Amino acid sequence: MKTKDRKNKIMYICLVIAIIMMIVVFVKQWILTEETKQVEEKVQASFVSTQNEETKSEEQEKTITQKETITEENNTTQDTDSNETEENMLTTYKGYPVIAKLEIPKIDLETYVISEYSNQALGVSVTKYFGGNPNEVGNFCIAGHNYITKNMFHDLKKLSIGDTFTLTDTHHHEGLYKIYLVETVNPDETQCLSQKTNGRVEVTLITCTTDSSKRIVVKAIKI
Repeated sequence: MKTKDRKNKIMYICLVIAIIMMIVVFVKQWILTEETKQVEEKVQASFVSTQNEETKSEEQEKTITQKETITEENNTTQDTDSNETEENMLTTYKGYPVIAKLEIPKIDLETYVISEYSNQALGVSVTKYFGGNPNEVGNFCIAGHNYITKNMFHDLKKLSIGDTFTLTDTHHHEGLYKIYLVETVNPDETQCLSQKTNGRVEVTLITCTTDSSKRIVVKAIKI
């Protein structure tokens, strides 16, 4: 009898242990499932957030492009209304007085040089930065932003020694210039502005590098 009771107790204990183990396994599985759900929810939320940010960026880019297109169309209309004829170049460009017209065939650039340097004028076109008058003895220095627009100096870095360009002044005199120096300098290096040209007629074109840490300088002499 005692042996039978002992066997029953052992079986009972084993059953209890098995039930406890099953409960433990079930609880662990449930916890793991909940943790997995939470991770999936976080990943999904992060994915949706990223998609929203990308959508916002795309919408902002589209808005900027549309604004630029509208601005360009308005500017074209304004330019057409300005006092330009087949014989005369513009005397003003978007409200600013013009001192010369610069044409660089290699980079397909045709732009008007505003006569007075200022931050506001630089946002409109390239400007006279230093020196005397265009096509006269001295060093006529022109500064411009490296904006990706048709009348700015974004492609100045593509020019090489030997390339040519023309500069037409308000007296309708056209000077042909040949590039003899292309260099990158620090902002505090101002030797390129020197007016000591030994009686020569020169032009210096200046713009910033992409990160604005340096200056691209292109120097040319009238030929």
